[in-house]
Amino acid sequence: MRGAHQEIVLIREALEGFIAPEIATAILFDALAQTSTPPSNLHEARTFVTGPLSEVVRRRVRSDEVTSIVRLVQGAIDAAIDRDGVDVDVDFDPAASAPGDGPTATQQMSTITRPVPVVVLAASSTFADRLGLCLGEDRVYASTVASAQGLRKAIFAQSPMLVVFDGSSLAELDPEPIAEVLRGFPDNVVPVLWAGETAWGARLMTIAPRKPALVTLERKEGIEPLCDLVLSRFRGA
Repeated sequence: MRGAHQEIVLIREALEGFIAPEIATAILFDALAQTSTPPSNLHEARTFVTGPLSEVVRRRVRSDEVTSIVRLVQGAIDAAIDRDGVDVDVDFDPAASAPGDGPTATQQMSTITRPVPVVVLAASSTFADRLGLCLGEDRVYASTVASAQGLRKAIFAQSPMLVVFDGSSLAELDPEPIAEVLRGFPDNVVPVLWAGETAWGARLMTIAPRKPALVTLERKEGIEPLCDLVLSRFRGA
């Protein structure tokens, strides 16, 4: 296994060997939110698995499955350490995925075989970086803009399928110009408001145009619905 953040790739693949991809990536996203930097080597990865990741798994998964999942991920890390970082293949059993794997509304939308382009409006690149780590560079290309002007340019330069407004980091940004940009969104771009419970999010919802429809997510829901939106556009491969 080679390339940037190979430890995160290994952890994600191990998780997806036991649970549905959108749940696995959501768990990884929440665990990474508890750390200042992602693990940069296999030994740090093992500490990450036994610490933040294990805590999130216990909150998100049935109690009778927690031990098996944590052991699976730990085993993948330990095997990689024993092999001095050599690739470790993790078998994925679709039958082991969580219930509800049938087609959903998001899965019936247009899909692509390349990484899904996502633009994130945020005060920093933290959200986009974490989303890219959790979903993998083979499935998502997430970039960050910090202004209405930057958003307008990114819409036409990058042709994103989704635009995410990180309401948790935009308290200092006037939402009025953002609403104006929204009015000019192409029909194939889905706008998603993350942290809709914030004052900034509430204000955007008040002034946003009726079309395109703004998908609103609250942090208490977790990142899983957003992961599902991205993955549903990648499943056409």
